[in-house]
Amino acid sequence: WQEFEEIALLEHLTNHLSAAGDGLNFPKHVWKSASEYVNSCMAPPGSNTRSDKPALSCKNKWGALKSAYHQVQFIKSTSGLTWSDVDGVGVSPESQSVWNELVK
Repeated sequence: WQEFEEIALLEHLTNHLSAAGDGLNFPKHVWKSASEYVNSCMAPPGSNTRSDKPALSCKNKWGALKSAYHQVQFIKSTSGLTWSDVDGVGVSPESQSVWNELVK
C-alpha cells in the first residue's frame, strides 16, 4: 500500500461512516465500493503504480490502520511514555523501565 492509496481508503470510509457499525466495522458493500474507489484514484505524478486492491485487502488495511491508531493512543495515554507524530515513540533512559514492563 502506498500513502495515496491509504488516503483514498480513509476518504472513502469517512464518507461512509453512517454505514459503520460498532467499532467502526463496515459492511461488505462498503469494502466493495472502497476497492473500486481506491483503484480509481490516480497515482502521484512520476509514479507508474496502478492500484489493484480487492475488497478484502481494503478491509485488512483498515484493520491494520485501526490497530496502529489504538497502539499510538495507548502509548500517548500511558504515564511515562511519549509519542511524537514526527519521530514516533520516544524511548529514553527515563522511560526504559516502563517499556521493559510492557514487553514482558
